[in-house]
Amino acid sequence: KRLMGYDVFFLTGTDEHGIKIEKKAKAAGLEPKAYVDGMVEKFRELWKAMDISNNDFIRTTDERHIECVQNAFTHMLKNDDVYLSKYEGWYCFEEESFWTNTQVGEDHLCPECHRPVERATEEAYFFKTQKYLPDLMKYYDKPDIIYPENRKLEMLNTFIKPGLTDLCVSRTSFSWGVPIKEDKRHVAYVWLDALFNYLSALG
Repeated sequence: KRLMGYDVFFLTGTDEHGIKIEKKAKAAGLEPKAYVDGMVEKFRELWKAMDISNNDFIRTTDERHIECVQNAFTHMLKNDDVYLSKYEGWYCFEEESFWTNTQVGEDHLCPECHRPVERATEEAYFFKTQKYLPDLMKYYDKPDIIYPENRKLEMLNTFIKPGLTDLCVSRTSFSWGVPIKEDKRHVAYVWLDALFNYLSALG
């Protein structure tokens, strides 16, 4: 985009939270933060060697990121965008994701990494996706939002119109994450700040 003449702000960084990191740090005899600190330096060296021209670099362990995620969650609680419930389904520890019966199939394999999944239940906060579906549909009706057109129709007809499920936005099965201020048993998903920015854009 820079070569095309656009004024570009390129943000990159590292996603450092989750149960996988927690387990790998423990196996290495380190605290999670010490473990990721070493990994981040390797990434920085690699990007420097590749002459990657990012304007900013953010880590999910940075205070500014933690503050943003916590503020986003506080906003969603006040705005009645989330509710506390239980997530039950097939869980893949490698991908840190829950899957439905249809997604794992008869073999009970993760659709992403194809490893065996386990049945699991976990208390979590859920984002009320349906609340914003009308606004989302209006947004997608605007010209040049998604192209090519066939991909837009595929997304609408395959995922959105059949019914979006509420999104799980917190975890209690591990502690290496951004703690929710209002309920410290939970850590927030790291993409929560992106969701907050989207909601802000909708007004």
